[in-house]
Amino acid sequence: MPQRKADRNNLRVSTPRRRAAIENLEPRELLSSTWFVSPAGNNKNPGTLAAPFQTIQQAATVAQSGDDVEIETGTYHETVTPAHSGVTFEAYNNENVTISGADPITGWTQYSGEIYSAPMSTDLGEGNNQVFVNDLAMNEAEFPNSAIGDASTPTTATMQSVKGNTIYDSALNQPANYWKGAIIHMDPGQAWVDETGTVTSSAPGSITISYTNMGAYTAPTAGNQFQLFGTFKALDTAGEWYRDPTSGRLYLWAPGNANPASLDVEAKDRPFAFNLNNVSGTTINNIGIFSATITTTASSKNTVINGITANYVSHQMLVPNGWFINPTEGILLKGADSVLENSTIANSTSDGVEVSGSGSLVTNNVIHDVDTVGANDAGVRLLVGNVTVSHNTIYNSGRDGVLAEVAHATVTYNTIHDVGLQTTEAGGIYTASVNGEGSTMAYNQIYNIHTAGYGGTALFADNSTSGWSIHNNITWNVDYGLKLNYTSTADNIYDNTLGATSLSINTNQLGSWKGVTIDGNVFTRPIVTTAGASIYNNTFSSTAPAGMGAGDFSSGASGVVAAAPPPVTVTTVTPATTTQPATKATVTPPAATSKIMAVNYTSTSNTKADGSGGVGYIYNNSSVAYTLDFGAGVTKISAGLAAMYAGGTMEIHLGSATGTLLGKINIATTGAWNKYTSQTASITGLKGVQTVYLVFKGSAAGIANIDWLQFS
Repeated sequence: MPQRKADRNNLRVSTPRRRAAIENLEPRELLSSTWFVSPAGNNKNPGTLAAPFQTIQQAATVAQSGDDVEIETGTYHETVTPAHSGVTFEAYNNENVTISGADPITGWTQYSGEIYSAPMSTDLGEGNNQVFVNDLAMNEAEFPNSAIGDASTPTTATMQSVKGNTIYDSALNQPANYWKGAIIHMDPGQAWVDETGTVTSSAPGSITISYTNMGAYTAPTAGNQFQLFGTFKALDTAGEWYRDPTSGRLYLWAPGNANPASLDVEAKDRPFAFNLNNVSGTTINNIGIFSATITTTASSKNTVINGITANYVSHQMLVPNGWFINPTEGILLKGADSVLENSTIANSTSDGVEVSGSGSLVTNNVIHDVDTVGANDAGVRLLVGNVTVSHNTIYNSGRDGVLAEVAHATVTYNTIHDVGLQTTEAGGIYTASVNGEGSTMAYNQIYNIHTAGYGGTALFADNSTSGWSIHNNITWNVDYGLKLNYTSTADNIYDNTLGATSLSINTNQLGSWKGVTIDGNVFTRPIVTTAGASIYNNTFSSTAPAGMGAGDFSSGASGVVAAAPPPVTVTTVTPATTTQPATKATVTPPAATSKIMAVNYTSTSNTKADGSGGVGYIYNNSSVAYTLDFGAGVTKISAGLAAMYAGGTMEIHLGSATGTLLGKINIATTGAWNKYTSQTASITGLKGVQTVYLVFKGSAAGIANIDWLQFS
């Protein structure tokens, strides 16, 4: 007789399963809770091991609560929609099983040169189509051309200047309206998130676009990066494709200039491998997923996804507004008390995993190459509280590693690195504008985060966040170890080892930190804090006293080798005060010919610490004064300046902000507020001990940051 479920489980423990002769007895659905599927089967079969179904969906239709569906080796081109809750789907005997959302493309003919064409009846819509050659995603025809298979670090063009909605770049040397109708993908303004728009006209050296205004600081500006796609005219190299929406034909220039007929060419046809929207208690074990994801709803409670390998999970290139939450991308855990564990999730234009089911757990997964369009997405994004994210390895994300703007979140023992690849001011773990109500970031190791703009941060509590416990984390090779912006309360920051290249702790110094405690930490760089915090028992020592800092612990998914943190070393670290004083007395004026750090000013007006150890938040008529010994005389000033916008100047005045003008630097843009370049100007009339005023002029929303100055 067919095996009962209990008997089958006993067999699994003792010996590997193998095919056996099974008698043809009474209909098996009356006796057995195990159904078998094989590509060599037939849906008219009874679904036994000897006579399996051909499709997983056939088994999903007949399986009842408590039943198992055992899937044999093969690739299944289907979306599985269970008819009942409580069903387990798994690879039979851990065999190699893949559910694919892509289907083969055949019927190739030569179009022109190395470009071939074939009918592609399926159209998921502009930006949603995806084409694969031998299981590797090709690039939709684009300008400039990127390497195949590296969506996390695409090749981009640079806006040399912008006037209104017109973007200028000398590389756009094609005839008038060559790019009309193309789609632009760009990181506008501060580049916090990316977005797409439409090219309405073009001329040699420029394009004019239509796009959504996402708010202040997001208008395109000189230095922003961009790409163009969505037009056949961009198909100009191997590894690119274009689908003509009018003819329904696919055009492909295959890698190696090969004839696509000799290759395995597929196109994405279905977004979901499993549709669990109307069922609960479903378990998925050890199944591969290709070019598709798993969708659920709030009613999909107690879903367990274990041991899957999901590649090219979601694909949606259009991003009208980068802050918009896309509800259909990534592995979707929307039902309460669900689990994703022991899995690999790779290649998603949006989230790797999206969790909106309270009580859920995401643990021991490897999640990488996600948010490749640079939206407000992450390796793991939490949309609800009471979720635990632990022991995961997350890397190569366009913006954040873990995005948790919720209460009662637990983010622990994760290894996160190389995030913020498409955007600026990203976080390894990011939360904002929320009372965490006891949420925790602890025992995480976070490294390799550097971005333009205001820099990349390992542990980022943005926009008046409170109620987080941040402890026993290790960070290194990041712009900032930890950042809290605006008013923060009831945040407890203790026993961390905060390595960084700029600052161990940073803030915009706006608001109050009353109720914040910072103790027992090891800092390898200076800290900038906001008034009100209780700061004690921390060390800037290269040798951390016993009991201070994060200590030793393991993090990340099991079996994944992560980079070891470097030894804790500190070079020229001076603990910073909570606010920059309005004046600094100078007993013996330093020599003007030595390198003067900008923060060592005599007085300042309308500036603050820039968050990178310099002076920033500089606007029109801001000034910084220095009393220096110019000796026998100097003729040149050099300064380390950073600027996002063009048009600003730094005037050098003698004695007061309106005193004699000695010289002027026309400030060049550097592309980031923490990217300093040496800029110079000639000066006259300076010798002996004098006070000079650096007066900044300009109309932009932020003129420059200054790190150092030196006269010669």
